[in-house]
Amino acid sequence: MEELQITSENYEALRAELVEANSNLLGVVMRDKEKTVDALLQTLKKEYRDACGGEVPYHIPVLTDKTLTESRLYRFCSRLPKGADLHVHDMSLLPAEELAELLKTHDEFCINTDRKSYDLIVVPPEEKVPAGYIRFREAMRSGVYSVSDLVENWTVEGCKNSGKNIWAFFEDLFERHASLSSNPKFAKDYYEYTFRYYCKKGIQHVEIHLMLTDSIEESEEYLNVLQNAYLSVKKDYPYFTFKIIGAGVKADDDKLAMTKKCFLNTVYAQENVKDFSDPDHPADFVIGFDLVNEEDVRLPLHAFAPMLLKAKKHYPNMKLYIHGGESLSAENENLIDAYLLGVSRVGHGLNLYRYPDLHRRYAKSEIALECCVISNQTLGYTKDIRNHPATEYLRTGVALCLCSDDPAYMEHETLTDDFFAATIGWDLSLADLKQLAINSLMYSGLDTYEKTKALKAFGKLWNAFIDDVLENGIE
Repeated sequence: MEELQITSENYEALRAELVEANSNLLGVVMRDKEKTVDALLQTLKKEYRDACGGEVPYHIPVLTDKTLTESRLYRFCSRLPKGADLHVHDMSLLPAEELAELLKTHDEFCINTDRKSYDLIVVPPEEKVPAGYIRFREAMRSGVYSVSDLVENWTVEGCKNSGKNIWAFFEDLFERHASLSSNPKFAKDYYEYTFRYYCKKGIQHVEIHLMLTDSIEESEEYLNVLQNAYLSVKKDYPYFTFKIIGAGVKADDDKLAMTKKCFLNTVYAQENVKDFSDPDHPADFVIGFDLVNEEDVRLPLHAFAPMLLKAKKHYPNMKLYIHGGESLSAENENLIDAYLLGVSRVGHGLNLYRYPDLHRRYAKSEIALECCVISNQTLGYTKDIRNHPATEYLRTGVALCLCSDDPAYMEHETLTDDFFAATIGWDLSLADLKQLAINSLMYSGLDTYEKTKALKAFGKLWNAFIDDVLENGIE
């Protein structure tokens, strides 16, 4: 045991040394410029706490709390280079306010007028609008609907008066937005708008979990729409990168055929749809497969082990990025099967704390957890951000990346909210935020060549951010 010779003369120096050594959760050393910006960050955290009257809402009402979204700390997190969002679902990418702006540019969308469900349907501009509906653009222009109405009905805010539990309401939101993906012209505009929005918010790489449920031909056509949007955005943001993770559901027998179809479509897409944006390095556009859905009411991952083991044998290039441990249940053992199946990353991994030996194995194997702070709060897994198990995982060497999951339904601003929640709830330093952003690129599905370029681009974005804050501050 280390014995310290403590005297009244050296006490303060030793104390300062310990404070410095333990000031960063991840132990990262900061440069002088970064230390100056970190001092500002600590001021912004105090400023936000003071604005809350000392009662910080650690169950963070992101969608409605103006104290939060108008704070300088929030603006700091908005401008912060965040690396990658590795866990986000198709057509739940764009927050409600941004989605409303985009929909106003499309005449074909109509919204119902009963002010209950706010369902969207597609009606070509030359056709008559059916009874009970109004063109979305006209509804917003005339004040029939407002953005606050849409937040109330297109996000989890609407659950409060729905009479449904949060998961049932949450899954209904995907159905409500189904008409968006069924319109190829809008889909291309949607992804272009979204990718540009992500770049402006400091997100340089995105991995979307996408269910390819249609025929191979239709799936390939949809992927081409996505790719064209990506290539268009890349002209303005050459550092931006994008990958697809195919997804199926942890379904019982009646939907198992659909899960298998999603997997085979994903395999086909990985083999036939390539990313040629860098002529010197053609790369995979589709990088892996996932299984989704609320875990505690679906088949366990163990039930899919035979199918996935067989798939890994026949398709060795197909990596697994499986949802696992999104649960507080002691009976949920999905993280054990995820480990045995050789996953590259795990979506959520909340209940890893229940398995001490597995905890050590995840750390040693560098299996990264996709931590979705706001999603975990919204769906009832961590009511107080300070008690999120991710802080313990970080301290014990488990690789962790911050992700958004379903920002369209839960967040004011994609990934900014997760960084804000972690910053204030876990009392993170600038060095911690930088390392979390780097983690997201290091544990992404990019290959070695792509990661090298991405990390170099991140360094430039980070340095520009530091210089900008030092020169202009946060106003």
